Amino acid sequence: MENTNPLENPVSKQEFNGYWIPRHNAKVMKQGLEENKAPFLPDSTGNIKAEPIYNMATGYCLPANRLIPVQFAKMQNGYNSNVVATRTTLGGMENGIKENEKGVFYNFKDEQGEIHTSSLFFAEQTQNPDALIAASKDKIQQKTNLKDYSMVIASSEPKEYLGTYMAACRSGMKLSVEPQIAEEFKKKLMPTLENDLKKQEERNKELPTLSNLLFDADKRATEITKSLSQSVEQNQAPKQQKKQTQDMEMCF
Repeated sequence: MENTNPLENPVSKQEFNGYWIPRHNAKVMKQGLEENKAPFLPDSTGNIKAEPIYNMATGYCLPANRLIPVQFAKMQNGYNSNVVATRTTLGGMENGIKENEKGVFYNFKDEQGEIHTSSLFFAEQTQNPDALIAASKDKIQQKTNLKDYSMVIASSEPKEYLGTYMAACRSGMKLSVEPQIAEEFKKKLMPTLENDLKKQEERNKELPTLSNLLFDADKRATEITKSLSQSVEQNQAPKQQKKQTQDMEMCF
């Protein structure tokens, strides 16, 4: 039987950091696609519930390579909070983690380029959930607020699909997709996930890794939100100018 606990995985630090976590994420996402239960898939009406989850340390929505695995954990465990924190952050708040709780692991590089591992915990996993949630209210920041706008995912290409999804998570946009597009997306994403589950020497080097795909989706999300924000500002400018003119006319 495959050992699913990374803390008990009999591998080296390099193997764990560089291989186990990306492989685990691919496994979770593959299962989600097969069961049609994934945060980025639509409901029966075609709507996608694009929910941000914020890092308590920064106040910003998590990047794709952390957000999506964390969203899966939220779905699977039934958590309600939308904020996560590392052990270090929780320690600084004098808020401990409940016994036997496992966080969502992720990799990061230090200034020397060495890969390290950390984990994120939901408020419900801490000894004082209310304290973390209360503290997050002043910390959370949304760079772009587009909650009054809607977007339809038009492309089944994984980078575009996930990029649009990430843009909605970050900005609050309402999101939807046609069933056919969603099904095509699942078929196109599956080869990358299956490839990541293979041994290093057996992988198809022409396929992007899941980590690289999510990185590219994050970049695409930035482009989408920036473009849409500029469009919104341009559309609002004439209205504001008209209102200012009307206000001036009323003064005379």
